[in-house]
Parts: sequence; C-alpha cells; structure tokens
Amino acid sequence: MMNDAIDLCSCYEPICEPPVNLLEEWQDSEYAGPEPTLENTSYYVKEPDGTLYFYCGNTKIKMTEHFAENGKSVGTLLEDVIQYSANRCA
Repeated sequence: MMNDAIDLCSCYEPICEPPVNLLEEWQDSEYAGPEPTLENTSYYVKEPDGTLYFYCGNTKIKMTEHFAENGKSVGTLLEDVIQYSANRCA
C-alpha cells in the first residue's frame, strides 16, 4: 500500500483577481452578455411525470389548463375568438 499523499492543490495555478482595468474592459464589451429579457431568461420544462413548468429567473410556475367537463372544446373557443375579432375589425 502506498502512503504518499498527492497535494491536488499544487496541480493548479493560483486563483487571483484580474486587474481592475481588465474587469472594466470586460464590463464595457461583448463579454458583459446580452441585456436580460423575458425571451432570454425564461423557458419551459416538462417533468418526467408530464407536468409542465414555466421558469423565469427564480420563479417556477406549474402550467395547467382548466376546462369544464361539459364546456366548449378548445377548437370551438378558438373559433369564437376568431369570429369575435373579425367582427370588431369590420
């Protein structure tokens, strides 16, 4: 059995703060990244159990739809919306 220990920390370069002028250059250039918007910070995830979630930043929302058992179908509701919109434009 070998008793020689290896110091893993000695294998890596030391971590230090970059110079202030370099940090300012990165902040003022394309390194800063895009401005956060709803389009680039939100996404949907479907869990293995089929549940759909909407994520935006630190917010998680469970997505569900509720329709009455004996109510109109989604297709009929869409037709109603289209007809209503068409009548408003006429």
